[in-house]
Amino acid sequence: MNFRTNGTAKKRILTRLNPPHPGHKTKQMSDLKMSAPQGNDDKEFDAHPEGSFMAVCRDVWVERKPNPKYPGTNPWGNPEAEQLVKVCIDFLTDEPIEINGKMMPRFIRFKANLTWGEKGSLRNFVSRWNPALGREEEADLERLVGSGAYLTVVHNTDNNGKVWANVTNVSAPPKGASIPMIPANFVRHKDKVASDIARDAETAHNDRPAPKQGIGQTAGDPF
Repeated sequence: MNFRTNGTAKKRILTRLNPPHPGHKTKQMSDLKMSAPQGNDDKEFDAHPEGSFMAVCRDVWVERKPNPKYPGTNPWGNPEAEQLVKVCIDFLTDEPIEINGKMMPRFIRFKANLTWGEKGSLRNFVSRWNPALGREEEADLERLVGSGAYLTVVHNTDNNGKVWANVTNVSAPPKGASIPMIPANFVRHKDKVASDIARDAETAHNDRPAPKQGIGQTAGDPF
């Protein structure tokens, strides 16, 4: 996936998905380059706790969803896009959760619009985490996979009383800090078969809550 700056005020976005690689290792990288211009409502959910946590980036991928406001115009008079396109950065934190009798790291997600503009939230987030990468006009976000991070998580409650866990700050982990490990059997989003993606679209990957027994915490999702 490639983002490129064109030197004008309005940034142009290019994306390129690469062929999957077999398996995933904590420090293994593949191409995700950027250049600038749900569960059932009757389930109980356990929000990722608030606070500061050590974390590891387990995946970076692009989510595309139909825009419910299309066709139409936004408040500035511009036509609504047919799709809502977000970059998803998935983390595992050092906050444990019990799953099928085993203690596992919890999951949380940061989402931002797919743009590498200097004032965009994606570039701002990456710059606080990895300043050198944030300064690059052509940034390979694949380099974030397997990287440690120090996250701040806060809760927000919607009008229906649901709690949403959100990543509000990120920085590089302190030197010598221990970060969670990515499970050896973890399959990255780009390597999943279509049936897996369809199943995930009904749970954590579509801004809907995932079942409590899973590790589906996402930024902006209730758990």
